[in-house]
Amino acid sequence: MKIYNVSISHKTAPVEVRELLAFTEEEKVDFICNAIRLESVSECVLITTCNRSEVYLSGEQNAVEDIMLLLVQKKKLEYEPMLKYFRIFQQEKAIEHLYKVASGMDSMLIGEDEILGQVKSAYELALNNKTTGYYLNTLFRDAITCAKRVKTDTNLSKTSISIATLAAHAVFDFQSQTGHKKVLIIGLTGKMGTIVMKNLYKHQEITLIGTTRKHKSKEDIQVIYPKVTMVDYANRYDYIDEADIIVSATTSPHYTITKDMLHKNITVQKERLFLDLAVPMDIDRTIRSMEGITLYDIDYFTELSKKNNEQKLMEVERAKQIIEEEVDEFLKWMSFKEFIPHLSDIKELVNKEGFEKVIYQVRSQSSSKELDIILDSFKRLLES
Repeated sequence: MKIYNVSISHKTAPVEVRELLAFTEEEKVDFICNAIRLESVSECVLITTCNRSEVYLSGEQNAVEDIMLLLVQKKKLEYEPMLKYFRIFQQEKAIEHLYKVASGMDSMLIGEDEILGQVKSAYELALNNKTTGYYLNTLFRDAITCAKRVKTDTNLSKTSISIATLAAHAVFDFQSQTGHKKVLIIGLTGKMGTIVMKNLYKHQEITLIGTTRKHKSKEDIQVIYPKVTMVDYANRYDYIDEADIIVSATTSPHYTITKDMLHKNITVQKERLFLDLAVPMDIDRTIRSMEGITLYDIDYFTELSKKNNEQKLMEVERAKQIIEEEVDEFLKWMSFKEFIPHLSDIKELVNKEGFEKVIYQVRSQSSSKELDIILDSFKRLLES
């Protein structure tokens, strides 16, 4: 019995291909249940996210091809054109790959936490549908434990992983120092603005105002995020005076905030933080000369991001070490489990032939390296 992984991910396929292997919850159940009906497959777990579709299985050698055929069949795809996007991992490599995936080490953003929840959900779905057994149950439980160890024993998931996240941290720092908590996000419905808003939204003490040029986007945001006050982009200056923190993240070719208009619309003098996350810049950089104003631009956050990535690289090495240790533990468990049925025979042989004779037989049938490992194990046993 061997463990295999069939993988298509952001490392092998563009989003257009990955989308072809998207599964609904019902389709996931259908796939894993059909998978274990294959003669070559004993156990099966399917992990699908926006960045990967991966099947973990225990079974016979031809299980890999059977699973790939089932995948393309279920998604009504052609087999040959899809082959170039698959990566196949076997035994130790498959085990190591799952540990890396669960720990966020194989993610597009190294160290992200969301994948661990997705791995747990995939395992629970398989467990509830009885498509796992002794091997994959142990493997997934150990992979989840390993991921938690990486999270607690390293700073990998604690380091900021995007400029939008760093911007949110800047807001939190400013709020803790000044007590100011009203945030105006210009371009909230854009990709960067939305990420910043989501990072801030869960903090009850922060008040959020967002601008958009589109009426439909305004309504959509207020349905999903009712605590956000949405206003028209054209009226942005009406809210500048009451805001403590102004974030601008648009794709506009012109300034969203100019020094002259800021002068005209500010009546309350207080400390204000401006965050410009746009390229080209949204905010007139000459506002830095105005009293009480701090402006951080994209270059500031890019440099901060580099420092975080350098720190993260050191944490990656520690995470790799943890994964290596945990994989080795699982491989030892797997080897010993497969050896257990022979224990009674070994005991009978020792009783019959005597331990010394058995050791000499082991010597004659082992290479020098194998014998060193066996004898060292006995020495450590005597010393313990």
